Amino acid sequence: MLRRLLAILLCAAVLTLSGCRFFWPEQGSSKVESGSGSFHARPEDLREYENKWCYQRLDRRLQQDYGALYQKVREDFGRDETVTISDSSSGTSVAYDGIRVELPEPLRNEEEAKTLYTAFMRDNPEFFHIGNIYGFDGHQTDKGNEFTSFKLVYVMNASERVRARTLLEKAVEEILELIPEGADEFQRELILHDELLSRCTYDQATAAAPDPAASSVTAFNAYGALVVGKAVCEGYSRAMQLLLERAGIQSTVVTGFDEKKQPHMWNLVTIDGQNYHLDPTWDDSEDLLRHTYFNITTKDLTLTHSLDEENIGVDTCTAENANYYRRTGNYIDDYSHKNIAQLVARRVEEGKELIDLRFAPDKYNNGRLFVKAESWFMDTVNQQMESGMTMWPYEYRANMTYGTITIYKKAE
Repeated sequence: MLRRLLAILLCAAVLTLSGCRFFWPEQGSSKVESGSGSFHARPEDLREYENKWCYQRLDRRLQQDYGALYQKVREDFGRDETVTISDSSSGTSVAYDGIRVELPEPLRNEEEAKTLYTAFMRDNPEFFHIGNIYGFDGHQTDKGNEFTSFKLVYVMNASERVRARTLLEKAVEEILELIPEGADEFQRELILHDELLSRCTYDQATAAAPDPAASSVTAFNAYGALVVGKAVCEGYSRAMQLLLERAGIQSTVVTGFDEKKQPHMWNLVTIDGQNYHLDPTWDDSEDLLRHTYFNITTKDLTLTHSLDEENIGVDTCTAENANYYRRTGNYIDDYSHKNIAQLVARRVEEGKELIDLRFAPDKYNNGRLFVKAESWFMDTVNQQMESGMTMWPYEYRANMTYGTITIYKKAE
């Protein structure tokens, strides 16, 4: 039997900007069963990942390997280890802080290794310390390749990641405390979204850097978004996923491209049993909190985004029930200026200093011209006030593609 040592180095794509061709993996069982390997998931670990998005969609073999990765990362979180990742094609070897995991089920090819890494990383934003380089090695037999170990690279040493986890947990708990008792899934999601955007600013410097990952490690993870307060789209998305998960809402991250074919990441979220796209990064455009991309359909999403082939279990989203504008009553399918003004008046009386509206496609120009006519608009709104309040001086931002108009109080 021919046996030749193999070593592979792979770098996952690092995202710096803004997801749809679909990848349909085999639907796996959420129950971990013994295959040829000897791994048995600890019940306390299994409970944490058995319902996660990508794990559920792996076959049983890769679920075993996923479980082994999860357990080892959890066990050795506070321990430093050096792993050497070699690239057979170039003959180079590099040492990193990281972890080596013996796999209970050998991987058959590079594609399985990529699927395992992708599923594991997309499911677990709490493992913010894992970087975008991974490796795997094994041997070659007369039946083909068998990769029996997997290596993950860390971007922080043990003391750094222990401290970072403490700070991240503190930030997450502070945000979760904002959710009132009895809040439904939509209400929880909205609070988390708005609080994330209030804490985080898009990291323009990192996005523009020649090597974004070298420019900032934390911009790509939940720690950067929630603790440092600066992130690119990957950091926003992973932070949003972590918050949703902790609030009991299922979600995953989605990768793809924006209109300029630049890579991008956002979320897919399940609200009341229906899936929606959610892009917190683009809702934070110009550091102005909006809801243009809050729970939108695939049809709406693909006006500005396209998905890549690495997504796992991303289906076509058609529901509109939990769309921000429809759920909050801020969707306008009306030419009546009085009715538009009445809606804005109610929001002002509620204490809002930012009013986010979406118009039906054929009503958008009517609404935009009305809002643009400042004196006429304010006079009409003031006529609809029931409390005697008056409309504050405002500015606005319009998005013709989505028919949205965001009206906000002008800075004094």
